[in-house]
Amino acid sequence: MSLYVFVFLLVVCLLFFLALLWRLDRFPFRPSPSAVASRCSPVHRLLKPRCPDDCPSCRLASPASSAGVPAPVPVRPWSEVKSRRGAPKRINTEGFACPNRQCAYFGNTDASFHALVGDGKHRQAERIQTFRCQACHTTFSARRDTPLYRLKTPSHQVAMVLSALAEGLDPSAASRVFGFRQATITTWLSRAGEHAHTLHVRFFSHLHLPHLQLDELRTRLRCSQHVLWLWMAIDPRTKILPVLQLGPRTQNMAHAVIHSLRQMLAPGCLPLFTSDGLNLYFYALTAHFGHWREVRRRGRNVRQWQVAAGLIYGQVKKCYRRRKLVRVTHKMRLGTEAALKVALQGLGFS
Repeated sequence: MSLYVFVFLLVVCLLFFLALLWRLDRFPFRPSPSAVASRCSPVHRLLKPRCPDDCPSCRLASPASSAGVPAPVPVRPWSEVKSRRGAPKRINTEGFACPNRQCAYFGNTDASFHALVGDGKHRQAERIQTFRCQACHTTFSARRDTPLYRLKTPSHQVAMVLSALAEGLDPSAASRVFGFRQATITTWLSRAGEHAHTLHVRFFSHLHLPHLQLDELRTRLRCSQHVLWLWMAIDPRTKILPVLQLGPRTQNMAHAVIHSLRQMLAPGCLPLFTSDGLNLYFYALTAHFGHWREVRRRGRNVRQWQVAAGLIYGQVKKCYRRRKLVRVTHKMRLGTEAALKVALQGLGFS
């Protein structure tokens, strides 16, 4: 019996010694990282550019899909249409718009153009302004389409709770601190998030961004069993995030991110793009930055998508083994490495 115990202990010690040698990179039969890198050198395959027809959002916005939609009728300013007997404007209505989609002035926030006038105030604790559209006779509150719409809680208390949540306080802790139900606080947070997204889309337009970094973060929500990815586009100079979307790691999601980014950029703006080794960005970028041109083929004219000539896109690929960075390689997908270096040095980067 003692012989079996001795053999067992000897085998355990030998395995422990071999594991220690492997951990310290001193195993005699273990290849070095340089040998592995030279033997398993990646073979870069050529990627085929895409066109806007591959993007679902571009297909919906194409002229062919909206051929049956009649052209909008030009609308005159309400000051030129109204009669002298109409109610005069006594308060400033700049920034507010008629919420009726059937109204000709729907979504117009220009006070010199739309037909909004003041229609009194309501509520006793907090006086809330009411507006009326003289064109369609629709009345609405100044809090419409805001997180405070139809809330009986004072606005300063809602603002205090949302400020605490923005600083990192958990909703369950906020429920104990401020005395509101957690479901109510979650509703306020969802409303504030939707309103922030609306303001982001409205004010982040016609941007001039010379350099954008594309990346995605792996995350998992508490109420979701699936792994999701947080897609983002970062301006390294100003640290702003023009695009931030949550979804799966698919080609359609990459198209959606670049499509939203393309709508926020100013006309003619062609940034320099860098990302990790995810090739989904290449297909999305080539499908949104370019132009259509007419090509003569077999006796007829056909449309051909031409990628923008000045588009520069580089990738930084990192190879990990056992959570250690062993190799970093650079790959130019669009443009040349010299053009990339010149552009980065011109922006003040190394």
